[in-house]
Amino acid sequence: MADALVLPQRAPRYPAESVEIRLLAEGRPLLIRPLAASDAEPLQDFVRGLSTTARYQRFQSGLRELAPDLLAHLLAVDYRSSMAFVAVVFEHGHRQIIAEARYAPALDGTGATDFALATADAWQRQGIGRMLLDHLLRYAVRSCISRMQGDVLHDNTAMLGLARQFGFALRMHPDGAWLTRVEKALDPCAVAA
Repeated sequence: MADALVLPQRAPRYPAESVEIRLLAEGRPLLIRPLAASDAEPLQDFVRGLSTTARYQRFQSGLRELAPDLLAHLLAVDYRSSMAFVAVVFEHGHRQIIAEARYAPALDGTGATDFALATADAWQRQGIGRMLLDHLLRYAVRSCISRMQGDVLHDNTAMLGLARQFGFALRMHPDGAWLTRVEKALDPCAVAA
């Protein structure tokens, strides 16, 4: 019996059409683009640069940097059921990730999609999180995602306020009062503006 031919899996097609340039309030360009496999070091630098509080709010743990397996997991997006966007600025010829937003299928068996968002401390309160969440939600709709949810620490008032602005409902979390579940039904496969 002949051995079956095993073909290598093709890498998912990079969705270049979802790249966008926005302007910050002071007129500086901000590149919003899908995360790529080549972003390992910039993503690691982004996480290392977050304050202890910001890292805890994003990962709900005390990590200081991404372990190799977690970094590989975060870089492995299929650009449909899982997606990650980064906000990038260029300073002195160097690209710097200053924010990241992503979604992936929820592990709780509900059929929902989990999302997460983080912005570097020095870049907060400039509307970058709002831009990224808007971009992420529009892409999710085009990718036929029907329900988005996130787990937010109860004292992360900035994220809870942003979720409310985007129409997420705030619910008690099944794991306890220290978390709030934010949920939003999407219009799957609708043409986003």
